[in-house]
Amino acid sequence: LKLRHQGQNELDVEGGQKGGFLQLSFCSCSARPADNLLTEPSRSNMSSLRNVYIAFSFIATGGLLFGYVIGINSNMVTKGQLLCPDDWSGKVGSVTSYGYGQCYQLGEWQTGMLSSTSLIGALTSSLICFGYADIIGRKREVQLGAALYFLGSLVAALAPSLWAIFAGLLIYGLGIGFAMHAAPIFIAEISPAEVRGTLVSAKEAVIVLGMFLGFASGAAFIPMQLLGWRFMIGAASIMAGIMGVGACFLPESPRYLILKGVQQGRLMAEGKDALIEEARLSLKFFRGTDSAEVEQELQTMITETEGSSQEKEAGWRETFKYPKPMIIGCGLVCLQQVTGQPSVLYYATNIFKGAGFASSAALSSTGVGFVKLLATLVSVWRVDQFGRRQLLLSGIAMMSVALLILGVAFLFRDCIDEAMPLNKCPEDKLILPQSWAWCTVGALMLYVSGYQVGFGPITWLIISEVFPLRVRGAALSTAAAVNFFFNILVTLSQAYLMALLTPSGVYASYFVLTIVSFVFVKKLVLETKGLTLEEIEREMTDRKGCEPQEDSLVASAQAAKGYGAASI
Repeated sequence: LKLRHQGQNELDVEGGQKGGFLQLSFCSCSARPADNLLTEPSRSNMSSLRNVYIAFSFIATGGLLFGYVIGINSNMVTKGQLLCPDDWSGKVGSVTSYGYGQCYQLGEWQTGMLSSTSLIGALTSSLICFGYADIIGRKREVQLGAALYFLGSLVAALAPSLWAIFAGLLIYGLGIGFAMHAAPIFIAEISPAEVRGTLVSAKEAVIVLGMFLGFASGAAFIPMQLLGWRFMIGAASIMAGIMGVGACFLPESPRYLILKGVQQGRLMAEGKDALIEEARLSLKFFRGTDSAEVEQELQTMITETEGSSQEKEAGWRETFKYPKPMIIGCGLVCLQQVTGQPSVLYYATNIFKGAGFASSAALSSTGVGFVKLLATLVSVWRVDQFGRRQLLLSGIAMMSVALLILGVAFLFRDCIDEAMPLNKCPEDKLILPQSWAWCTVGALMLYVSGYQVGFGPITWLIISEVFPLRVRGAALSTAAAVNFFFNILVTLSQAYLMALLTPSGVYASYFVLTIVSFVFVKKLVLETKGLTLEEIEREMTDRKGCEPQEDSLVASAQAAKGYGAASI
């Protein structure tokens, strides 16, 4: 017998047994249905999640293309490709000049702007997602990202002038913003709780894989002087096309469809509306089965969404009505950037050079990239076993140790020209003593590993989980905008801070910020391992009601086992 209080003056009474266990649940709100008590674990026994993994491969391609443009950037914006070689005697292009046999002589600011154009585009599209993400929908947002990737890569590859290259990279960056906003939400909403952490975190591994593909593409095409960079960026259109075509065959997220139905007031009646039927078919597709468990999961989604959503659509201002997840989400993306990964990697070449490696530039990119990939795979493999908080805390602790070593090591930098003061020594003549060089190489690898174990994959996993369904799209837009803003801020202020504080001072500052990050995670971040999105939402919004007590219910059910009737 099941009694559940659904409103002030309404009491729903249903009778039924499952497996000989009598279910009793008294609740004064539309909280967790009593059915979940004994059936939630059985979700892991669903026949197949093949379609979830297929959908993941297409959705996560957006992250692959993000990593890819990072990987090819240093090989594109280099002498012999976009930039003129030192011995160049041919045509030097300007912003408006046309031609396919020209190269460019860019200053540091222009070079930095060219490298940051895609990031500026990503920030712009993240801001667009503030007001339109929930209107566009998860599936169409992935398709939009793929279309922009495709268009931007072709425009840049075929550009006859510098301004057209900027335009192509900006369009490509717009695709980054849409794709990276949609991916964690879409993946989280289609995945069962037991694999959700692994799949959302695996997106970070796909980004690192994209970096490797970018490095490989650069190595393959860089011998083609002045033309290789066109093939590097043009190759992205192939992956973008696969992503877009694959997304066309995916159904929309069932949770998104239910949310739209509830907001339109169309699911309360008999549950026969076209949206709920579409959500049912979508859930069957992603679970690979037509069992009663799918119907139960669907009804749980409807119940939770009805309890948490209002009929009007949520704008970005609505996200600030949920301070607890907002503080966690924005705090994590901010700390992810200000703990210094761009600045640490900025000196990677000098660190390897000081250790005595001849091909320091190539080794720093491939070696660091390899370590990033290994650490990310470990995090993805163990996230649903160790939990989000544990991996975050472990990763931040590793970063702290690494930054402390780097801060001390850079106090001992020397100039090759012994007669020249250290503060006037050119950057390419600064070296680390051999005694410290190997320590800094180890510290660099430790830092990268810590970042990829913690902040790298786990931040976006937690953000995709902690926000209520009705504001999840707008909230992810807010978090993405904060992330890109601080990324740009750290990148642009990097050279100034290095000159003002010296590398040791900068690394010491980042060390302090990692301590702040550790305390922040320890005190505020909820462990979401094994919880459904609906359970996380109740925890984040304190919308718990009188949750059924599992132990007492099971005990009551066992006591009633074997009896055809029971009295209350």
